[in-house]
Amino acid sequence: MPVKLIAADDWRPSTVMERWLQDLEREGLLRPLTSLMRPERIVPPAEHQEPSPPEGYVVSFIKFCRHRLGSPTSRFMRALLHHCGVELQHFSPNAISATAIFAAVCEGYLGVMPHWELWLHLFRGELFHAPSRTKAG
Repeated sequence: MPVKLIAADDWRPSTVMERWLQDLEREGLLRPLTSLMRPERIVPPAEHQEPSPPEGYVVSFIKFCRHRLGSPTSRFMRALLHHCGVELQHFSPNAISATAIFAAVCEGYLGVMPHWELWLHLFRGELFHAPSRTKAG
């Protein structure tokens, strides 16, 4: 059966349901809600074509939770995301692995918390933005 490839700019509408998030909470992969006025997590409306969370929220994926990539992340990871001006879903699996390995080396081998200056010394990179193929308007 042929597989339809999806362009990088195409997003399918989310199919996540609240009961899926409740299942993750029961499994201990999501924290319980502490406020109904401003819940820690929300299910995106069905009409949203691409992720656009309200202010103060970030996009996450069910598979992130299943593989223990939940939030809040470590202080080092938050600093790295802030420095790059991106969110976790913008990192490739290799980028996430590199940061996890760096943290493991710092904590397990060097006996220190992951250090921002050491990261900058070892890793140099630039954020690359490919031109979007979406139509304006």
